[in-house]
Amino acid sequence: MRIGVDARMISMGGIGTYLRSLLGGLNRRDDDVEYVVFLQERDMDSCARLGSSFRRVVCTASPYSLAEQARLPRLLGRERLDLIHHPHYFTPFFGKTPMVATIHDLIHQLFPALCPSPLHWRASEWMLAKTARRARLILAVSEHTKRDIIEHVGVPDEKIRVTHNALPPDWEDVCTPRPEALERLGNAPYFLYVGNHKRHKNLHLLLEAFAELLTEADGVRLVMTGERKSLDSVLRFLGLGKEVVFLGQLPQKTLPGVYRPALALVFPSHYEGFGYPPLEAMACGVPPIVSDAASLPEVVGDAGLIVPRGDKNALRNAMLRVLREPNLRDDLAEKSKERARCFHWEKLAAETMRAYHDALLCSPDRISA
Repeated sequence: MRIGVDARMISMGGIGTYLRSLLGGLNRRDDDVEYVVFLQERDMDSCARLGSSFRRVVCTASPYSLAEQARLPRLLGRERLDLIHHPHYFTPFFGKTPMVATIHDLIHQLFPALCPSPLHWRASEWMLAKTARRARLILAVSEHTKRDIIEHVGVPDEKIRVTHNALPPDWEDVCTPRPEALERLGNAPYFLYVGNHKRHKNLHLLLEAFAELLTEADGVRLVMTGERKSLDSVLRFLGLGKEVVFLGQLPQKTLPGVYRPALALVFPSHYEGFGYPPLEAMACGVPPIVSDAASLPEVVGDAGLIVPRGDKNALRNAMLRVLREPNLRDDLAEKSKERARCFHWEKLAAETMRAYHDALLCSPDRISA
């Protein structure tokens, strides 16, 4: 069997983590499979440790470009693949290679205001529908995403496989110095937010809850990835200064060292297809505090505190509990490590390989959405 994996997004955020986890897991399996991994030239070294059954091929067309619509199908045809796996619903318009596609979320379809433009929203809606029709199977990263695909795209249940996200096999192996901003904190306790600053992350609510927390607990800090500039106005309005520390954009290898000392990850997002930061925190033994939105309860289970979406008082009280109740914090830390083992690269690889086999057994005339 000859399977292609479109890994051109391997350096991009959550999809990149997904690809590294999947390829790392497949690399450790003893399957009679030849893999062809398509990469941008700048990412070739990131897959240098893959075994002899993996061949790396440069694709000069970047993701989301018009060029990929012409170059990628030709490249796939030249490789004579039995199957190609795309990690996103933006796939080539044409091509005869049997395909599976992973859908991580429907955020642009459900929240059009988050799209860069109405044209982008229309394009994403059209691409999603086209990929859902063409793919032999759809892989969803959570049960919640699967339900969204069924409800909003009209894909039948039997055409979707849930393959939960995982962390790469070597995610915690690299020990790197903590960012300088954390060193300056000394031993000050801190809550942590990891992620971008887009509107659906609900960071205004987080900052408001934290500002109220400070009236009852002195000396605690909130550490956030990303830049201060995007939140500067709300910080000034709330009178928050040195109490909130920004780390900028961090490489993945530094994250374990940022997570481990934290009291908890606070992640009050309105919508997530999966939510990698809670999983990363749990893998480090750090309890997550999340909203009850979308897939977050599915990922966290009983390993963290789940609060009603948009409830500032509940969020503040959850943070106070973690701060003031060390026994609760220790109990959740143990549950977090156990919960993280449910989302393992080995399981992701096994379930994805099963989906590859099922996709190849599908009769082409039964492929429809």
